[in-house]
Parts: sequence; C-alpha cells; structure tokens
Amino acid sequence: MRRGFKVLLWVVLGPMALLLLLGLAWLACNGRWADVAAVPLPPELLPQAVTLAPQDNAFFDAQGLRAPQGEAPNAWGQRSWRGEVSGEAGLLALPSGEDWNCNAAKEDCVARWRTAAAGLKAQMANATLFGERCKALAARPSFQEPAPVRRPRPPGSASFEALALPQFGGVTHCMRWLQIEAVLAPDAQRAEPSWARADALLRLFASGSQTLLGQAVGWVTAVRQQQLLAQWAARQPAGAVLPAAWRAPLPARLLQPRLWMAAESHFQRETVADLSAHGDSMFDMDPSPLQAWASRHSLGYLPQLTIQAMSAYWLADMRSFGQLQGPALARQVRGKPDPEVSWWRFLRWRNTIGHVLVEVGRPAFESYALRQADLVLSQAALDLSQQLNVLPVAERADWWQRQTLDAGIRERLNLEGDALTVRTWRGEVEAAHAAPLRFPLRPG
Repeated sequence: MRRGFKVLLWVVLGPMALLLLLGLAWLACNGRWADVAAVPLPPELLPQAVTLAPQDNAFFDAQGLRAPQGEAPNAWGQRSWRGEVSGEAGLLALPSGEDWNCNAAKEDCVARWRTAAAGLKAQMANATLFGERCKALAARPSFQEPAPVRRPRPPGSASFEALALPQFGGVTHCMRWLQIEAVLAPDAQRAEPSWARADALLRLFASGSQTLLGQAVGWVTAVRQQQLLAQWAARQPAGAVLPAAWRAPLPARLLQPRLWMAAESHFQRETVADLSAHGDSMFDMDPSPLQAWASRHSLGYLPQLTIQAMSAYWLADMRSFGQLQGPALARQVRGKPDPEVSWWRFLRWRNTIGHVLVEVGRPAFESYALRQADLVLSQAALDLSQQLNVLPVAERADWWQRQTLDAGIRERLNLEGDALTVRTWRGEVEAAHAAPLRFPLRPG
C-alpha cells in the first residue's frame, strides 16, 4: 500500500517538479540579469545627423506649410516637430478633389486638368498663401530630414506615439500646385518657371530625405513628375525638348536603399527602447496583474539582445543591396531566398518575447527596394521619350532598335505606337501596380 502511494506521489509530483525546474531554468535565462552588454552600432546603421541650424533647414519649412496665417512656416514647423502643437484648428485648407488628385500613372492628367481648369483655378485662388509658401520652399537651398526621436509619453499610451513622424502631405500638395500651374499656363514659356520650381522642389526633397516614409514620398513624387512632364511635352510643338536639367539623374541617395534602411533600423531601436521604458504594457495596454508583473521584470524580453538581433538582420541586407540601384538592386532583392514559413521560427528558449519582436519586425522590405529600383526605369523612359519626340514617327522604330541600353533596363521598356511603356519590378509583386507605365510621345 505504502509502495503504491509513493508511486502515485512520483507520478503526480514528478511532472510538477519537472515543470517547476523547467520554469526556474527559463526564468534564469530570461530575466534582466540574462541580457547581454550593449555594443557599439555598426556605422552603416547610424542615421545621418542633421548639421543645419533649424532656421536654415527647409525640412521645418515643409512641416510648417499649413501653419496658420501669420505664422512663420519654419518656426511653426520646429514647434510641431517638438510636439508643441496639435490639432487641425487654424491650419490652412488645401485644394482637393478628384481632379486635383489625378494619378498620371492611370490617366492623362494634362488633358483632365485643362478640362477642369476653371474649378482648379478657383481652388488655387482661395489658397494663394499656400502657393506662395510652396514657391518659397522650392527656392530654399538645403533640406535635412532628422531621424525620429523618442518623446516622453504618458502611461497607457501606445508605443508609436513616442516617435515623431514627419508630415509630408504639404510637400506633395506643393508639387501638385506647381504642376497644375505649369499645365494651365497659356504657353510653354510661361509654364517653364512652374516646371522649374517643381523640379527644384523634388530635388531639394530628394537631397535630404532619409526615413522610409520620406524616401517613399520621394519615389512617388519623382515618378509622377516624370510622367506629367512626358504628358505635357507630347503636346508641345515639333522640335521642342524638355530642358536637360529636368531630365538629369536623381540623387543616388534616393535610388539606393542604404539611407532608409539605416533610418528604419533606428526606428526599430527607438521602439524597443520605448517598450523597455514602459514595460508595464509589454503584453497588453490593459495588462492583467500577472502580465504587469512579468512586464516590470522584462521576463522573456531582453532589450539589448533584441536590438542586436534586429541590427544583425538589417546589417546583412544593408551589405547585400544597400548600395545598389536600378537593375542591380532588383536582381539582388529578387534573388533573396524566401523566409521560412513556420511558427517554429518564432520559438526561442532565451529572449522568447524579444525573439518574436525580432521576427515580426525582421526586414521584409523587398517591395520597397523594388519601387526604388523602378525609379531608374522611369528616369530612362522620360529621357528616351524626349529623344523620340524630335524624330518623325516613321523613323522611331528603327532608332529604337539601335539604342544601346543596360539589358536590365532595355528588357522592361517597349515602344508601343504612340508611347514608351515601362514594365516595373514592383508590378511583378503587387498586382495593383501590374499595368505598365505609359510615357506618351508627340503625335506625328
């Protein structure tokens, strides 16, 4: 009887003891005491520092484009970036509507804007202060986008609220303002100043944007500008060619992923640091007592080990394709092996929760790199379309066949009647963008 009782105790208590030992072993490997020491970041992963004085930095002018009447855009933009202003009260209203937001990738915006000229001009007449600010911004010499910096936030707020994100809606509206102003000008001579300002604003922005958000705005803005120029040029008299300055290559920093990769890795590190500072809400915004206790002690979450694992992923991609552009960038990104699709990859004995964060935030930004690679295609298409425009229609096909281009570019451009078309790399991974881009040619 006694022997049977002992066996029963072992059967019941043995597994419980093993589970207790297992739990204690896990705790030993997953408390703050188990974290690793901080190490210096590789230089490649450091975002670019701002060297301009705030009053000389057009970034703050861009943040203040909608500042209330009577406010200086730069000074207001600085206050906004520091989190000292909030809400929409008093901000300048911006033009809007389907005509204003015409997408040159899907339709002929030059034709649409000229048809809707009266309505567009009325909107612009009601927003003259904004238009003046746009022209002043385009004339500024220097733009440096700062990397997001953590701000103090109250308990119970979301982690992303601690990081200031730039507002670039004003910049895209400025580009649209200048483009519409150029298209609605009565002739090419009077359109040229507006096109020149749009080109200057695009290149100013491209010269200093570094976050993924800023660079993505730059990519979209550049392609729209190139397509609009092609649509407008196709309507100009025979022999007219766009100025070489408007067709000049964009800055390499907008064509290569290295800057936004460094800025995005910085964003992740700041998010991890904020999570560490507000550990009570690691599991939930309204944690249970057990979750709050585990959060306060960072059980399963080792901040330094998490940061170093994230940095290792970013550094590998940075060294693989961070300095590439165009076809070389697309080839390298498309040649990457697909990540393992399994829940097992989320499970780790040490830094269990931190490893989940690493895997969730693991760089999977290939589609962004492909969008960036596409810029080289649209840039080439604009330049080639202008060379085709000066030729008689009957000679264009023969001229096109004789052109020597990078094979990665040539295979994606095609002369189709009255347009040069572009098959983008992005379109092969995003069905919504599968349709070729059209760069119309001047009719014969």
